[in-house]
Amino acid sequence: MIGVCPRCRVGDVLAVLRLPHTWANASGGRVRGISEVLLCARCDADEPLTRHHGSVRPQDADEFARDLLRWIDRARPPKPDEKALEAEAEAWYRGEL
Repeated sequence: MIGVCPRCRVGDVLAVLRLPHTWANASGGRVRGISEVLLCARCDADEPLTRHHGSVRPQDADEFARDLLRWIDRARPPKPDEKALEAEAEAWYRGEL
């Protein structure tokens, strides 16, 4: 277990995938970043990879590898929360950060 899921605050984070990505800022410049995609035992209970929670037995290694690669292929960085970014910028301008 890596920690408690920040989405539900209850489930165990089973895996973290760090994805590099870029986006355009307001002036059109490219901004590079790294987003984390979390696999939560509770939030992502329907994800086949969660059934491997705990240790993987040698006889299950191939199935685990397939499920892991499928999860990685589908993982996408979360979209920035525009309202949260605006609120943080406003707080910074007010001198609160």
